[in-house]
Amino acid sequence: MDLYTRKLEVISDSLRKLAEIKNESKTFLIYRGTWKNKDIVERNIQKIVEALIDIGKILIAEKKLREPANNKDVFNVLIEAGYFPVEYLDLIEKMIGMRNIIVHSYDKIDDEIMYGVLKRNLSDIKKIKVYFEGVISEVLKKKVREK
Repeated sequence: MDLYTRKLEVISDSLRKLAEIKNESKTFLIYRGTWKNKDIVERNIQKIVEALIDIGKILIAEKKLREPANNKDVFNVLIEAGYFPVEYLDLIEKMIGMRNIIVHSYDKIDDEIMYGVLKRNLSDIKKIKVYFEGVISEVLKKKVREK
């Protein structure tokens, strides 16, 4: 199994878990009252963002693109090279910011924001995943043709 497939599977598995918690947490009060659900949401959002960043870094290395300055810049590099749509940049930057809070400021996580992501943004994350699946498919096809 290649690296891309493993990263995409992490995203798919995390989205499945998040969808399950979304269905169980019909209201913010239910979500906030269940520490297990909050932990599951935080960890799986972190895993998704990490996997998206990793996919970007793998593409950058494979295509020998310029070195990104930081995680947010990974997606600027991909946009410059035509491997990521500019319309997703704001969303991915917010996701990276959320990942940074989860990792570095874990004592300041806002449950309302996390619940909002759970309720409103899973479809956006799926769109980014589907976009990357298309890009990866093309990259892998090109690799096979070059052999």
